[in-house]
Amino acid sequence: MRKPPSLRDHLTAALPEYRRNPENLLMFVTGGHVATTGTAALGWQWQYQLRLVFCDFTGHPDAVIGPTLVWLRAHQPDLLHHPERQKQAIQIQAEYLNTQAMDLVLDLQLSESVSARPAPQGPAGAFELVHRLEPPSLDASPHDAVTALYLNGQQLAAWPPVDVVGK
Repeated sequence: MRKPPSLRDHLTAALPEYRRNPENLLMFVTGGHVATTGTAALGWQWQYQLRLVFCDFTGHPDAVIGPTLVWLRAHQPDLLHHPERQKQAIQIQAEYLNTQAMDLVLDLQLSESVSARPAPQGPAGAFELVHRLEPPSLDASPHDAVTALYLNGQQLAAWPPVDVVGK
């Protein structure tokens, strides 16, 4: 599974609090399964919930949601383009630890497709696995170029442009 490390890299780049203390960003794959069509082609899709736990978060929650949405536009655009999936795209929970900090939890429904093709080199019957890229976003949007978020003139988060996993 390639998406969890990619999202971790993106969020730790965006949020100075987790760049300094990356161990405070926990990630768990839960409720996952492997879907396959049963056809002659060897391939499958990982389907899973990714739980992100931002421990002891002291920033504004918008600082987490903004870069998460930017990452989703590149890596799981179907969550944002299908009305039924939009409703469940990001589930949230928060535990306020005190007046300054919270544990913020996000649950994302992710998928990754894998196909197999005959290996160009190797013995007969050898296949190479290919992790397929997500189809590009259906619309060009100024949001694709977002690299920083501000609230009331104060920077909440900043990150480098998002690259697609597997490129």
